[in-house]
Amino acid sequence: MTLGQMLEETVGRHPQRVAIQFNKQKITFRQLNDAVNRASQALLKLEVQEGDKVGILLENKPEYIISYFATLKVGGVVVPLNTFLSGAELAYIMNNCQLKVLVTSEKFLKTIQPVLPQVLSLKYTILVGVDTGEFLSFSKWVEAEPTTPPGTQVDPESLAVLLYTSGTTGHPKGVMLSHTNLYSNVLSSTQAFKVTQRDRFLLFLPLFHAFTFTVCVLAPVYAGGRIILLESARSLEEIKKSVLWDRITVFVGVPAVFNILADRKIPRFVKYIHAIRAFISGSAPLSAATIQKIEEKFGAPLLEGYGLSEASPVVSVNPLEGVRKVGSVGLPIPGVQVKIVDSQGNDLPIGGEGEIAVKGPNVMLGYYRSPEATRDVLREGWLLTGDIGKLDEEGYLYILDRKKDMLLVRGINVYPREIEEVLYAHPKVAECAVIGVKDEHRGEVPKAFIVLKEGASATEGEIKQYCTERLAKYKIPRYVEFRKSLPKTPTGKILKRKLNEL
Repeated sequence: MTLGQMLEETVGRHPQRVAIQFNKQKITFRQLNDAVNRASQALLKLEVQEGDKVGILLENKPEYIISYFATLKVGGVVVPLNTFLSGAELAYIMNNCQLKVLVTSEKFLKTIQPVLPQVLSLKYTILVGVDTGEFLSFSKWVEAEPTTPPGTQVDPESLAVLLYTSGTTGHPKGVMLSHTNLYSNVLSSTQAFKVTQRDRFLLFLPLFHAFTFTVCVLAPVYAGGRIILLESARSLEEIKKSVLWDRITVFVGVPAVFNILADRKIPRFVKYIHAIRAFISGSAPLSAATIQKIEEKFGAPLLEGYGLSEASPVVSVNPLEGVRKVGSVGLPIPGVQVKIVDSQGNDLPIGGEGEIAVKGPNVMLGYYRSPEATRDVLREGWLLTGDIGKLDEEGYLYILDRKKDMLLVRGINVYPREIEEVLYAHPKVAECAVIGVKDEHRGEVPKAFIVLKEGASATEGEIKQYCTERLAKYKIPRYVEFRKSLPKTPTGKILKRKLNEL
């Protein structure tokens, strides 16, 4: 099944249910599908054909979701563009994928206008919101179009979305995901999170992120649930207000948000009047201390999962019902297999520490125009994730660290995440990150970067003493640096490569 067909099936079941709530606007599934069909017809008039790339550079707006499904219905390929990138970075991506159409807003014109002449493949730029006269106006572009489906026959195995990675080494790579990749992940995620038509998802994370779109858009669209869409970069107060006023049932966030919520004073009565049945965390590891604080404060489970763009993106999640193991990222979702392999690709036994490999219908087609990079990570249907982990006897997955982040101290493997877990349990630590620095005698030693909680003070000696009581000697941070903040991606993942550059 294609994602366009998925939307139409939901319209058939729930035409009058609200699909998107944005500010005071409520859009039913029928209205959403009509808007998608109008945009599809408009794309056909721009001669967008199978395989043509349509970029979306927008803040969180209904037009983002409309453009996404419209592109897929005509057989085009959606290219979600990171709204925090520079003009040069965006130009690289647009040229690499040979972008034909760009949907954006006035907010990003200052960034992209200087580089648009460099993108020779770009034929049309469509502007959401204000009509400058220089570009196609989104509202005028679609208003006269019919609501009939485009009628394009789309292969479920064809390329649907091209997701560009953050580019931790060199230029970003385009992750190729088919309709089948994404649809299978939606089915499995919906089953794992037990999503129903009664659910209300709070969506404040950037829509360009794979985790956000699959869990917060595609899953509720499949189930007939409601998306409460907040514009990007909303304040915590507005998020809290939406939780109560809009009767949110599923709160999807990232560690940066949950760390703040865990330490903020929340009136005790909130625990008894909110409607949240589950918190879901993705994008980066979450400390056990934060999970405990959130669950005690709100009385609802916080489910930590594991995923990556190359897997559409969800791989595993702690079960909503049944055993949830602290420190684990849960069980593989239905249809997905996970194993642990050594550096030669051999399977490791239960409890063995090695690279996590993933197999299933959610695994990407490959990297766009990068056959060598694709061969490096896809082996006989298995995706080598670059993450180090282990499986227990019951099949629960534990993430130890990124393969590239692992330290070698006196020839012994040290996982920064283990040290970070200890630091996060310190009552004065708000955020932390551990990296390896070169050492003449030990090869590498751990260095901790720490952000203290508001009003707190601590010394390097105090932190080291705390670690001494909880860690082996070689794991204790050799250096401790206090900072006001840590560099992060838009989705809250700490950028360790930036710390390495300091």
